[in-house]
Amino acid sequence: MGEGGGFTRTTTFRLTLLHLALTLAGTVLLGAIAWWATVGFAARQASEEVARGMGVLGQSAALSGLRGVALSIEARLAADRAGVEYYLLAAPDGQRLAGNLATAPPEMGWQTIEVREASGATVPVIALRAALSGGATLVVGRDLSAVRALESRLLGAAGWVAFGAIVIGLAGGYLIGRGIARRTAAMDRALAAVAAGDLARRLPVAGRGDEFDTLSARINAMLDRLGEVMAALRSVTDDIAHDMRTPLTRLRQRLEEVRRAAGEGEAAKAAAAAEAECDAILELFAALLRIAQVEAGAQRSAFGRFDLSGVAEAVAEVYAPAAEERGQTLEAEIVPGIEGFGDRALITQLIANLAENAVRHGREGGAVRIALSPAAAGGVELSVTDDGPGIPEAERERVFRRFHRLDSARATPGSGLGLALVRAVAGLHGMAVTLEDAAPGSDMPGLVARVFIPPPPA
Repeated sequence: MGEGGGFTRTTTFRLTLLHLALTLAGTVLLGAIAWWATVGFAARQASEEVARGMGVLGQSAALSGLRGVALSIEARLAADRAGVEYYLLAAPDGQRLAGNLATAPPEMGWQTIEVREASGATVPVIALRAALSGGATLVVGRDLSAVRALESRLLGAAGWVAFGAIVIGLAGGYLIGRGIARRTAAMDRALAAVAAGDLARRLPVAGRGDEFDTLSARINAMLDRLGEVMAALRSVTDDIAHDMRTPLTRLRQRLEEVRRAAGEGEAAKAAAAAEAECDAILELFAALLRIAQVEAGAQRSAFGRFDLSGVAEAVAEVYAPAAEERGQTLEAEIVPGIEGFGDRALITQLIANLAENAVRHGREGGAVRIALSPAAAGGVELSVTDDGPGIPEAERERVFRRFHRLDSARATPGSGLGLALVRAVAGLHGMAVTLEDAAPGSDMPGLVARVFIPPPPA
């Protein structure tokens, strides 16, 4: 999942980022509302007080002149116990007539200035400067220290809130994405098992009634229907194989009678050839029935412990003469004393089918190797290797189907059921079968059929 940045392309990662973005957006929105309701309100209140003060003093100037304004300023400063109000009444020549500001702001209207106190501290002040009749100047201001302190505390709290929002956003997004990833992974595993041939596997349904359950239920219904179709197809094949055995056996008996009555003539030879064809058809039907029995699990009653090494050696001895007829060398690299568990006859048939394929499709004058040894991960590995033309990678799964044969193999005897029986026997015993090139990149890559055999039960 981490290779090539794969995690960044997952739904979990995207949902985590989306949840984080939404959480941060909500936090920023709430923070803006909190700032407007606190710092903004305090700043607006200070501005309103300054504006009211300017209005009152302006009326005083109209009624009582500059002296009345000066008296009003002195009275306001005397009443300002908190020391947050600032005033300046200056004559047209700039001389201060009243107030606690040393100089007027440089421009008319609203502005924020810094006022240095006697203690040396600097105080932020929101000030409004206006011109009075006769050229005098009036400045009314309000200390913003409390507003700035509130703003500073709010920003500090906002930092912690943002940190918490990031943590919650990441954790929440990860948990949501992880839940979805778990369900999709379970669905993916089930579909992979179906694709590998386990048609009985179904997608999990959590029972929540959500979209995943609906999708799983629909796919399961489709798989049920597919299973019914496949079962019906196998049933038809098996029924034909079963029902045809009896008439074919009778036909073979009649042909045998004809051959005996015909003596040594051409009719006898024709009857013998027809008899051999009947035998081949009977073997084909027997193989079909055996595959059906294996896939149905009817052979589990014969499971038991046996000498797997001895079985592999016996198969190698049986096929050594056939290999010699084709000029091949059959090598057996079998570790003695390996114990197997299962149906001895079926596992013998599995090894025999692989050996027969290697001898039949291997290169004339080449080599065939049957190897059996303990696997590094536990269990046992059986491999049958030849140096023939091999099987193209695109065909390696198809050759396990019934009657499937490569174009290059149609000229050789066979029915296309050997590897189908191998897959059926392997599935019954919990084995894994893989096909690989023996010499990758070569004109004659050959084939290695590997069978991983799990250890016997304790």
